[in-house]
Amino acid sequence: MPATTTNRQPRHLLAVVRARHGYTCASYASAVGKRAAKLGYGSGSWRREKVARWEAGVEPAMYAQLAMADLLRVDPDEVIARGWPNWLLLALPGPDVLAPFTPEVTLSALDDLTTGKSQANGADVPLLPPSVLEALTMQWTEHVQETIAHGIHGGYVGVEVSTAIHSRLTALWHLDDSLGGTPCTTSARTDLHMVTRLLRNARHRGQLTTDLHYLAAEYARFLGWAEFDAGRPAKAQRAWHTALRASAEAADPVHGAYLLANLALACVYDDQPNVGTGLLTSARELVGTRTTPLVEAMIDTWRVRATAATGDAKQAARLLAQAEREYERAREGDENPPWAYWMCRPSHMAETGRAFLDIGDPATAESLLTDGLAALEPNATRDRVLYLTWIATAQARRRELDAAAHTATTAMDIAATVESGRCANLLSSLITELTPHRQDAPIAAALERLSDGVE
Repeated sequence: MPATTTNRQPRHLLAVVRARHGYTCASYASAVGKRAAKLGYGSGSWRREKVARWEAGVEPAMYAQLAMADLLRVDPDEVIARGWPNWLLLALPGPDVLAPFTPEVTLSALDDLTTGKSQANGADVPLLPPSVLEALTMQWTEHVQETIAHGIHGGYVGVEVSTAIHSRLTALWHLDDSLGGTPCTTSARTDLHMVTRLLRNARHRGQLTTDLHYLAAEYARFLGWAEFDAGRPAKAQRAWHTALRASAEAADPVHGAYLLANLALACVYDDQPNVGTGLLTSARELVGTRTTPLVEAMIDTWRVRATAATGDAKQAARLLAQAEREYERAREGDENPPWAYWMCRPSHMAETGRAFLDIGDPATAESLLTDGLAALEPNATRDRVLYLTWIATAQARRRELDAAAHTATTAMDIAATVESGRCANLLSSLITELTPHRQDAPIAAALERLSDGVE
């Protein structure tokens, strides 16, 4: 079992909708039954077990869905058009994820994201269904291709404004490296609100308009990343959805592919590797040959992790070799996007080492992770925890228990200096990994230290 997982199945959208509207399974079954009778669908048997089956994956009959839609004030035509369970998203607050890609919808989504209106009672925010993620990817791609085809023309005004905001954004990237995502979400949301107000109220055109949309997209992308690192994947998905809209307005396919890659990696962490693999394949196809070898290598390295998580060891090895070749083609002077500053040699990336753990090769994983750890930048504190946690996992699986205990304790000490829900989850998984060896004295001491720290 991957050490990054929590054995948690995403809550069904219906469960989230019920909670949002104050229904138990029993009261919801009763309310839907009464609405069905009122609409002329007959009385039938409406017990809580029926709702439980729906939330376990059984699709309700169409008359039951129409009764639910009437109860939740959702247009019945949308029930037909969107299908189960996707139409339930319309019964939750925040922007319509599958609304058309237009400038006004983008601004509304940005407003909702920066003011928190789309958060739906915090923990009740649902993960987006795989079919919605795929549809969103298709919408974005089609919109961007059309925009690129028409081109963007106009004057360049106010370069000093975008230059200043770019500087703030760069500083935030590096703060995340050092502090973790949790403390960065407030700053990202505040700056994104500023960019949104400029887009809505300031006078701008041409390249400045494009650049402001890029800044909105990258701030929203970063906010999603910070929420993901904080351990809030559903909030991260909402941020990335908004980022895709802003990126589409900027007509930047390479940045859009980076967004899809972020979303894909989060899916892998949430036990949806097949969805992640599909999104990363779309991202790689989207950039084609219109980006730099470094960006190609970045996407393909994350494809290694996603593919390994599906159990396809041969394809993971092939993709790693491909990423290494792409990295070797990178040259000084390439116009790499600024957000790619963190990309290192593919075999040195933490996700690569994790991939070899997934395919049952802890010796190779430990070797790659150790080399990657040695190559880390000094301020990459959060990543240091990732490397050490997975090195300890590899050592435990190789029954190098003294080494695993020492590495785990070191990871815990460094984790205390960052605020990252992702690191906390990894350390919790490391406890599970080490527990079978608790009779070993060093492991027992490490487990006590880890348990105190995670609590």
